[in-house]
Formats: sequence, structure tokens, C-alpha cells
Amino acid sequence: MDYETARQWLNCPKDRKLSELGEAVELLRERYGGYKAIASQVALSAARLSDLRRVFLLPEGIRWQVDEGRILIGHAQQISRLQGDDQWLLAFSIVQEKMSVQESKRVVENVRKTGRALQSVLRDLSGIRFDKVEPLMLPLTFEARLTIIRAAWTKKVEWADFTLRAIEEATRVDIEQIARDLTGIVDQLHPVREKGEG
Repeated sequence: MDYETARQWLNCPKDRKLSELGEAVELLRERYGGYKAIASQVALSAARLSDLRRVFLLPEGIRWQVDEGRILIGHAQQISRLQGDDQWLLAFSIVQEKMSVQESKRVVENVRKTGRALQSVLRDLSGIRFDKVEPLMLPLTFEARLTIIRAAWTKKVEWADFTLRAIEEATRVDIEQIARDLTGIVDQLHPVREKGEG
């Protein structure tokens, strides 16, 4: 993307995904520096430009959920206030538990103020339990589920579909290979049979 394209996207933002707009903001920051300078060149406020850049800085899989509309820009603001695995944990909780923006803000503020683990704060403030097994789900630990979800979102696939594909791939039976293996066994046994017959 060049500077002119970035400006065009930010002047007509309705046709673009939020992550694309964030990418445009990031490019224009290199040229103009701050958000106020960019805002003087485009049709968006400095605050909106800052929010879009926050989306761009999130991990790719979380950006996908923002682009799909499952995570709102207000949620993305809160996720961006966390680091590493906590970003994924909050994003997953927002999508899975349909947390409001206000609820996610309350959780993040509590984590930052108290220094408590995000998982504990989510349990206490939002009632999210990480040990429950939902119907029709594989009996996995929460950590395993979160790892699968992170991999799925990064590939821009719903995690249930990703899990099914992984299971199918892992259990795929190669009939031709089985036939070759059986033929090899028969070939190995055939000379033994001839010796036994003689």
C-alpha cells in the first residue's frame, strides 16, 4: 500500500475492514508522525485513528475476529491494553461469552489495578469458568482449547471447523498404503509357506 491509497482508505472507511484501516494508519504514521497530523489529511478524528491502529497491532487471529464483527472496536481497545496470552484469553472470552465492551473494560481495569491474573478476574467479575466442559465439545483443558482457538483464528477458520479438520487429518486412513503394506506382508509370508509345503 502506498501513502495515497492509505489516505483514500481513511477518507472512505466504509468500504474497508477495520484491520485494513489500521494498516493505513500505521503507514501514514511513518509519514506524518502523530494522529493529529494524519487527521488533518483524512476524514477521521485523531481518536478514531488511534483506535484503528490498536486493531492493527493486535495478533492476526484477533484482528480477523474484529473484521468478522465478533469483537467490536471497543473490545479491541481493551484487548490492546493487555499483553501476550492475556490478549488471546480476553478475545476468546469476548467471543465465547459475548461480553459487552463495558464488561471487558471493567475486567481489564481490575487486572491492571490489582495485578491479579486475568483468568481469576474473568471468573470473579464475569462468572466465566474455565473448567466447564460444554456440550458436544472435546474433553480438553481450557489451555488446550485456547491453543486450538489461537491456531484456528490465525488461519481465519472457526475453531470447531479447524478442530474437525485436524481430527480428520490425524485419523485419515490411506487405503492404498494399507493395501501396499498388506501386499508386502503377503510377499514376505509367501516364501515361508512354500518352504513349509516342501
